[in-house]
Amino acid sequence: MNNHQEHNDELKKLLEDGFQSIDEDIDESTPSLQWFEQLVEDQQVELKARFKRDLTNFLLLACCILTVFSLTLFQMPILFLLLQVAIFVGASVFTGITYTKKVKRT
Repeated sequence: MNNHQEHNDELKKLLEDGFQSIDEDIDESTPSLQWFEQLVEDQQVELKARFKRDLTNFLLLACCILTVFSLTLFQMPILFLLLQVAIFVGASVFTGITYTKKVKRT
């Protein structure tokens, strides 16, 4: 029993020494307010730049789609109808495949 108690005391001492060395290695100081403000400002600048880039890409893609739509509708109505049927069939097949995969997983 006494040997068991000594073993527990030795283990506690080793753990305390290990935790003490970890506590000494950890820097407990918090960054300054200016650092946080700069971090927030940098993130906002990055978000604004990303938003402008995404908006530009969206507008360019929308213009391209509307141009193709207009040309096919007014210049080649048969091609427009075939394109509409192809898109509908493709979307239906994609939705069906996705749904069956989802059902098989659950």
